[in-house]
Parts: sequence; C-alpha cells; structure tokens
Amino acid sequence: MANNLAPAQDKKLGLREDSKDESSDKKGGSQDDKSLVVCFGEMLIDFVPTVSGVSLAEASAFQKAPGGAPANVAVGVARLGGSAGFIGKVGDDEFGYMLSDILKQNNVDNSGVRFDPNARTALAFVTLRADGEREFLFFRHPSADMLLRESELDINLIKKAKIFHYGSISLIDEPCRSTHLAAMKIAKESGCILSYDPNLRLPLWPSEDAARKSIMSIWDQADIIKISEDEIRFLTGGDDPYDDNVVLTKLFHPNLRLLVVTEGSEGCRYYTQKFHGRVGGVKVKAVDTTGAGDAFVGGLLDSIASNLSLFQDEKGLREALLFANACGALTVTERGAIPAMPTGEAVLQMASNSNLNPSLQPEIGPDGLAREASVITYTEKIIENEQLQLRRYIEENYSKIRDVERELAQLSMEMKLTAGPKKSALEHLRKKIEMSTEKIHAAKLKEEQARKVWEAALQAVKDEEAIKQQLCEDLNQLVQESSSSQFTRLEELKRRLEAMNPSRSSASISHDGKSMGPDAPTVPGSKESGGVAQNIPNPGNGGNVSVANGHNQQPPVEGEGRGKKKSQFHGRGKGLGAVPKGRGPPPPGWTGAGFDA
Repeated sequence: MANNLAPAQDKKLGLREDSKDESSDKKGGSQDDKSLVVCFGEMLIDFVPTVSGVSLAEASAFQKAPGGAPANVAVGVARLGGSAGFIGKVGDDEFGYMLSDILKQNNVDNSGVRFDPNARTALAFVTLRADGEREFLFFRHPSADMLLRESELDINLIKKAKIFHYGSISLIDEPCRSTHLAAMKIAKESGCILSYDPNLRLPLWPSEDAARKSIMSIWDQADIIKISEDEIRFLTGGDDPYDDNVVLTKLFHPNLRLLVVTEGSEGCRYYTQKFHGRVGGVKVKAVDTTGAGDAFVGGLLDSIASNLSLFQDEKGLREALLFANACGALTVTERGAIPAMPTGEAVLQMASNSNLNPSLQPEIGPDGLAREASVITYTEKIIENEQLQLRRYIEENYSKIRDVERELAQLSMEMKLTAGPKKSALEHLRKKIEMSTEKIHAAKLKEEQARKVWEAALQAVKDEEAIKQQLCEDLNQLVQESSSSQFTRLEELKRRLEAMNPSRSSASISHDGKSMGPDAPTVPGSKESGGVAQNIPNPGNGGNVSVANGHNQQPPVEGEGRGKKKSQFHGRGKGLGAVPKGRGPPPPGWTGAGFDA
C-alpha cells in the first residue's frame, strides 16, 4: 500500500511546498481554491484529562486543546497539505481569539470566523474511561457558536469551495439552525459537494426524538456522509449496523455519492451507487480517541477534493479510505483533537513502517513481486485468520456443545413424559373455570332481573302514593265545599278509588250482597243494592235523612232535634269519620256512612 500512497501523497506535498510561500498573509490558508474544503459549524475548547482511562470526576488535572468537529476537519485537511477554510462563531474572549489564531497557524482560512461580544466560547470536557466509553460534559447554552446569523456568513468563501462540510450540532438551536440551512443552500447552488458528518452528541439535544428528526431532516441533501456504528443504531431504531441491507435501504439515498461507516480500529465500510466493500483499519495503542473521526474525514475529503473520480474508481477509493484510516489511527496516539491531527509526512512514515502498520505493507505474490491489490489480499488474510480462530473456538468448545445437546434431549424427554398429566390437569382446571364463569353469568342475570322487578315495584308504590295523596287533597277540598256538590264529588272519588284498587271494590260489593242477602228487597229509587245509592227520603225522620241502602239506615236518637248524630267512625274534627256539626237536619247528600266510599 505504501507503493500506492507514496507517489500521490509526495506529489501533493510537493505542490503544497512550492506554494507555501505564496500563502495568504491576511487570514492564512492556501491559494489553491480549486480543491478548497470549507467547514461550517462549531469551534470550542476541549479539556482532556492528563491521565488516560479515568472518568471526568476522577481526573486530577486537565489539558486544554482546541476542538470542535468542523474545525478539526478543516485543520486535518490543511495539515495534510490541502486547502481549507472555516465558518463559525466564537466568543469575543481570550479563548475565541486563541482558536482563530490556531486556524491561521495551521493554514486554515479564518475569514469566516465571527466574534460575539455577548456570548462566551464553548467549552467541553472529554475523556475516554477505562471501560472504553467516552464521556462528555459541555458548557454552552448559549455559547457563541449557537448565535451565528445568516447576515454574518462569508458567502464568497462558500462559493469558492469545492467541498462544503458540516455536522448536526449547528442544527440544535436558532439562529444557527437557519444560518446552517442558508449556507447549505448557497453551497448547493454554487455547485459544491456537500459533506455531512452527523457527529451525534445526545447531551446537547433536548431529546432523542428531536436529535433524530433534525439529523435526518437534511440527510437527502448530502453527497458524502460519514457515520459511525452507534449512529446507525440510533437513527434506525436499533438495527444491526453491520447489516448491509439496513444501511442500503434505510440510510443510502438516490443522490448520495458515497456513504462511509467507520468501525474504529477495525477500519470502515463504503457504499457508492456502483459498488461497496470494506477496508481494514490500522492497529495502534490509543491514548485519546478525541478527533479520530474528524481526522479520518479530513484525510478522505482531502483525497476527494484532489480527485473527484474516486466516486467511480473503487481501487482509488479504497486507497483513499486506507489513507484516511491511517490519519485517524495517528490521531488517537496523542491527546486532544487539533494538536493530534497528523501531517502528510507522518502518514507516509506510518505507511513505510512495516512493524507498526502491517496493513500498509505491499503484498508479495507467489512470483515475489508486489501485488497491486494489496488491500484485497490483506482483507483475505484477515478473513482466513478469523476462520481459523472460529475453528479453534468450535474445537475447544465441542464438548460443551455436546453437553448442552444432551441436556436439551433430556429436557425434551421429561417434557414428553409430564405433558399428559399436565394437559389433563389443565383441561380439568379449564372446565372448572368455564363452569364458574357460567354460574357467575347466571347470577348476574338473576341480579339484573331482581333489580328490574324492584325498580318496577318501587315505581308502582310511588304512583299509588301520588294517587292517594291527590285523593286526600280532593277529600279535604270536598269537606270545605258546599253540601250541594259533595255527593257528586263523592261518586267521582269512589270511581277513582275503585280504579286504583279493584280488589277492594269487589270486596265491598261482596260484603254488601252478603248483608242484604240474595232476596233482600231493593230500595226504591236506587240503581244498585250495595254501595252508595241515590238519596231516598226517610219517613221516620221527616224525610230529612238520606238512606244509601237498607242496612245503612239509622234509628232516630235522642236529641235529633238539635241536629246531632252519633257517628260510626271514631275521631274528631273534619275529615274522614267526622260528623257535621250544627243544628238542624244533615246537609243533602249525607249518607250516614261518612266519606268512606
């Protein structure tokens, strides 16, 4: 691989060396705008523990280092000899001016940097714990990078770019989100290649859902996308990041030229419109992984900016990706992001060091000559080693596998032996449950019927009480009315009472018939032999006492001249069973039986 990389990189380095003295004295950066890579987004200060493998809480001291993914990529491109520029905002403070100077010192065009007097430069504490997990602690909300406005964009710098690179952190808050979208639109209209590295940092987002929606909102506009395994899981809802079908169906869109999935020290996978594959990584001892992905992107974009045919040339693309893997590997050997970005010379030196990087050695074929497809043969060796390790693992664990198989067979036999009794017991239990369910259902039906009967009876009682109440009111009114209308009202009340209680009416008729007998003479002038009849004059009392029927007549008593008459009902006062007071004969319509109809 060194044979393939060295000539191209030496040529690039030679061009940069010749033009080094012609660099811009105003803002830094190269005059070679034909391959300019402009990075948009955040630039901040990283604080990294001075001791590796500790958490932020355990760290006793920190070392400050410039960082921020887009700024890291810009410096990475410039360190390799490429042309780079940066657009972003920092605080009008010591850290902000320090970051701007660092860009200039690394030949990055910083004409797009803006300073905010009302906000501070963002800070981030970053560490790689002993368990391999990265830990972040950010100080922004708001920081200056979040406040960049569209009016502050360096439009000329964007239009000069061949590649416009950005992340997703600038999409979190306004006004930077709108500025980001405007810059993308300008770059697209200017014919730039759009490069996108989501660079997921969940602690900065208000929620996972907000992060997922914002990251995917600009996904289809990118020409180049670099993504990690963890980001694939996050964006696809937990799908296997190593499944090519997942990547191609859920993440690869029709306008995408190149999708790269980084796998850390294991290398990367690539997907284009015509081909896809995998390139092995470079093994090194990691000190700090901060900025490794940004160094990888810087190496890849520098190669693409110099040769756009890599999208159709698989061999050239694989070499560019292996070169990018080497850039990322060199970065993790030092602390910080920007300070650890490698130079082109360092990458070539790694390529020539066969002991440190066997993956970059030229492969020797059976004829003793170097093979051109070195990456392919290296990948084949990796596959052979993995197959060998798999066979050894199977041989070592064969006895354990047989033991597990025997245990499974024994368990299957036990299940067959106990299946019959368990099934009958379950069937018996099911029938009991069904019977209980039917009983409960029948009880509920009876309860419902009883409730309806009770409600009907209650309503009948209420209706009867209402009728009785009305009847009592009518009787009281009758007592207070004149004697001429009392008889008519009594007849009406009788009919209403009979309608309300027919059984009582029948009993009364039966009683009257029994008293009079079957042969009892009918009182002249009456319509019926029982009940209340029409008034008949009584010769015995001078024709002043009305008689209802034969047995209802009363003999004259002493003192009748005073108009007094003994009542057959007990009680005093007006109402039922009361005897009208006063002198003289009883009023017309008085039957002698009171008002009891």
